[in-house]
Amino acid sequence: MGINERRVRERKIRRKKILEAAKVLFFEQGFSATSMNQIARKVELSKGTLYLYFKNKEELYTSLLLEGMALLNTEFAKAVAGKTIWVEKLRSIGWAYYQFFLDHQPFFHINFQFHHGEITKNISDDLFQKCYASGVHSLNYISNAVAEGMSINEIHDDDPMSVAIVLWGSLTGIILLHEGKDHRKFIPDSLEKLIEKSIDILIQGLKK
Repeated sequence: MGINERRVRERKIRRKKILEAAKVLFFEQGFSATSMNQIARKVELSKGTLYLYFKNKEELYTSLLLEGMALLNTEFAKAVAGKTIWVEKLRSIGWAYYQFFLDHQPFFHINFQFHHGEITKNISDDLFQKCYASGVHSLNYISNAVAEGMSINEIHDDDPMSVAIVLWGSLTGIILLHEGKDHRKFIPDSLEKLIEKSIDILIQGLKK
């Protein structure tokens, strides 16, 4: 291995270690309560070294989203595998999304903040585009199932991606609504029951 190759390898290893340390702190404390100084201490590097790999805390935090989206896309791929009917695919994707929330809540919240927060204003365009592409990849699983239903005249004609965004947004909204303690005391059902009802209502609403 040449000197340049070794340097590239070492840089990748160090970057991975920084991300792992940041993930622990961000997931334990949240974005606001975590500082670059804390991350530097945990990974045993100087704060200045961190900035050689990530230009700011927002970039470091958002970089974790790529790992989360890879996990989500893997689960969506499993959800549609072997399914031949659009209804089965959408239902399976819906439950996979709910399970992703249960298993990976910090990643779920990074994804929400990416789409609705101020964090993305401070990240590079390259990172933004990578995260955006991962999100589109996720939505494609939904839109492809919707398009299949339209192709056999079982779903009202529309733009499949627009419908996919509505479906994704609806389930996300239900999950976030149930997370709020003030909201939850007015909701008689468990989150699992709400997801079940939401999936049923959404699918029935798509059918001609």
